[in-house]
Amino acid sequence: MIPIGLAREGPVLPPCCALSCAGLHLICAPRAMAGDARSRVRLHLAAMRDCETFLPLPPAVVIAVDEALAWCGRRTNALAVEIDRLGCQRQLTVSARLVAPSLPDAAETGAGWLRARRDASAHRARLRTVLTQMMSLLGEVRCIPGRLQDEVQVNLLVPSAETHPVLHELQERLRIGDALWSACTVTGPWPPYAFISWETA
Repeated sequence: MIPIGLAREGPVLPPCCALSCAGLHLICAPRAMAGDARSRVRLHLAAMRDCETFLPLPPAVVIAVDEALAWCGRRTNALAVEIDRLGCQRQLTVSARLVAPSLPDAAETGAGWLRARRDASAHRARLRTVLTQMMSLLGEVRCIPGRLQDEVQVNLLVPSAETHPVLHELQERLRIGDALWSACTVTGPWPPYAFISWETA
């Protein structure tokens, strides 16, 4: 078994199981089903549906069950606060790619390359600022670097019961925006990955 998250209550649907730990539940999945980060994300989404207060461990983290139980026992109060704060919350993510010439196309000289790089950085900063301001009207916002160099990700934290109306509102705001939004995608609802602040050590 591999620990995939924590919850206030069990049980969870098979093949996962909930191990009691100082008033919390450590949610574990069979190793064969949780062997990589993508598989763990799928399990997180299923656990999120089954267990209202589920909070995932980071998908890239793999720890042994006994280590996870010891960690949970040492940090029970802090983990309980984090579960109470975020357990019924969901994350919506807007990923925005720059709609600008790529650096090699924009630069014939070293100075041109530097200018194009500076312009792309300024555009990314503007995009992040405008997205953050717009999304902050809908809930708590946290920016993280995108997976790609020219990508901005802004995450929105919303109560699980309001996820679909907020998702619709967010898509509508992006739809009626200017060309700045032409490369935006909205994904979710996700567990609140970007908002969880616990260490696994």
